[in-house]
Amino acid sequence: MPKVKKDAQGENGQDARTEEAPANAKTGCTVQKAGRFLGAGVIVFLLIWYCLHPDYYGGKGFGALFTNARTYAMIVGASVLLAVVLIPNRLPEEINRRVGFAWLFLSPFVIYFSLLYLNAVKFSIHFTKLNKIAVLFTFWFLYLVVFFLVVLTGSVRVSVSVVQTAVAVLGIVNCFVIGFRGMALSAGDLFSLKTALTVASSYEYEIDWYVFAEVCLTVAVCLLSCKLRSFRLFSWKIRMAVSGVWLVLAGTFYHICCRTDFLEQHDIRSEGFTHQLRYKEYDMLFTTLCTGFYLAVDKPEGYSVQKVNEIARPYLSGSEENSDYETPNLIVIMNESFVDYTQIGKGLELSDDCMPFIRSLTENTIKGNAYASIFGGNTPNSEYEFLTGNTMGFLPPSSVGFHLFVRGEMPSLVSEYKAAGYHTLAMHPYRGTNYRRNIVYPQLGFDTYYARVDFPHPYYIRKYISDQTLVERIIEEYEKNRDTGKPLLSYNVTVQNHGGYVKSNVKNLDTSIQVLTPGVNKTRTQIHTNLIKASDKAFQNLVEYFSGQEAPTVILMFGDHQANLGENTYEYLIGKEEELTAEEQMEKYKVPFVAWANYDIQEETIERTSLNYLYSILAERLDLPMTGYQKYLLELSSEIPVLTAGGYWTADGDFYALDDETSPYFEKINEYHILEYNYIFGKDKRCMELFSFSQ
Repeated sequence: MPKVKKDAQGENGQDARTEEAPANAKTGCTVQKAGRFLGAGVIVFLLIWYCLHPDYYGGKGFGALFTNARTYAMIVGASVLLAVVLIPNRLPEEINRRVGFAWLFLSPFVIYFSLLYLNAVKFSIHFTKLNKIAVLFTFWFLYLVVFFLVVLTGSVRVSVSVVQTAVAVLGIVNCFVIGFRGMALSAGDLFSLKTALTVASSYEYEIDWYVFAEVCLTVAVCLLSCKLRSFRLFSWKIRMAVSGVWLVLAGTFYHICCRTDFLEQHDIRSEGFTHQLRYKEYDMLFTTLCTGFYLAVDKPEGYSVQKVNEIARPYLSGSEENSDYETPNLIVIMNESFVDYTQIGKGLELSDDCMPFIRSLTENTIKGNAYASIFGGNTPNSEYEFLTGNTMGFLPPSSVGFHLFVRGEMPSLVSEYKAAGYHTLAMHPYRGTNYRRNIVYPQLGFDTYYARVDFPHPYYIRKYISDQTLVERIIEEYEKNRDTGKPLLSYNVTVQNHGGYVKSNVKNLDTSIQVLTPGVNKTRTQIHTNLIKASDKAFQNLVEYFSGQEAPTVILMFGDHQANLGENTYEYLIGKEEELTAEEQMEKYKVPFVAWANYDIQEETIERTSLNYLYSILAERLDLPMTGYQKYLLELSSEIPVLTAGGYWTADGDFYALDDETSPYFEKINEYHILEYNYIFGKDKRCMELFSFSQ
């Protein structure tokens, strides 16, 4: 009897499964069929896209379609993919499993070479000439990522597709970023991702052949991966063993790259302004990885608190002589991409002057050129240098000062002005959260911060609030502050001249100034030049207002960095197409500054300084308050007048890299490094006496 019952249950159970199986099979079959047709549709769409873009196959219309080898590669590739996609995978289970493992081990090479194709022509990369150590580490990294996902998901299809897509997105975004700002992506840009997304819509995106090819290759890899049927990769014991091996290999990779000098010993490093210059040596992927290996900051040679006090001691005396400094209102404007390209290299020839007012200023004016540590983007690094006196040259080349080196309250130019009785105000008519300004500004000592939402009725030029709107707000806040009886420190960061110099984005911009220089990017240069004219006019209105005010006031305006106006523009300006030396590169980091006062000051032209020195130099000229650190910087600037991330000029005109130990100024540079390290990382051992106006 129990046997009969068991058979009955088995029979009923079999019946239930028999009824469910066709339903599940039917649903699975429908999903698979839909997936096949979707994949085929994507392939056909890409083929049509190719045919509709003659620039991919010669740029001479449809007549060139079948005279270019790319067309036949597209047809053959699309045909093979269509066959693979539309024909169901009926491989025996064991064969499917073997193919899956083969694809798993082959995938890092497919992913690598698809990215290499995207970058090879753009950046003159030859695989056989790449640093062999860098290539080895690149594949090591790719295998680590792929196997991590395999262990995590248990799926070859998912793992390979995710890594291929991620690498392709990285490569394509990097191409666009270089085109927009002239500098490649780095690990530090991860901290600025949110900021980057807020300005992404301001640019035009051109999908050239190499970007399109990377999209096609990514689609192909994903479709081939999805063609595999699911299979069990590892038993739990093997998965644990693989995880153990992965941890050992990942730990070894980290230790070699981040905890030893192995890479430096093999001439692999991530230094300099533009990381893409190293693609020819390491390729794009490993160069980008390298920018992450150097985000940590090592102690300078000879660092100790005792050494800090020894260097600082001469600048901590004389409190009586510094107690009677002037306290005028100080208005600082860091103007976005403010550059006079008629003064860069050979200079652009224009139909009219783009800075007529600033050029006309002679009385009570100090003018000159300052050098920044950034090009085309990462604006807060120039803010960081000006407000602290620190140089980005001692910090990781891919880092952003506001992200990594302002963590908690920190002494600055602002905090000391606040301690001296000033009302400290910051304004930036864009998103308040960009680059953590809403957090960093209070930590540096600002009483008040106004962002875009605090400008109720702005006037826009292109997609950005105009400099004139900011000038009107500066005047309004000054008039409100007069009733407090306190002097005002008004620090302002403009946005009007932000990148995205495209014809479709010239609303409210007078573009009457023409660029007459042949062979440069006319669209970018003309738009930028006319934006500078608008900034010049806004500055004129500000100066004219304060010319009628009795309260002593100093206005300082300087550029944060140069705009990226295209490689052909810089080839003309600098007069050189091949790779530039470090000293020649500095021409891309020169920005103008102008300081004006509504009272008598000695006029002067300063041919070159750098943003970390700028306040100290003006403070000495105008008898403004100075900290011991600023006095130290002022003295250092007499021997080393320019010091940036790209290197430094000495007073006798020689140029050196910061790490050049043969320089006669190497010890001086190292002392500056020691003081800056204590400033940033000293915590309770920070030499606070160095950052007070009362000393």
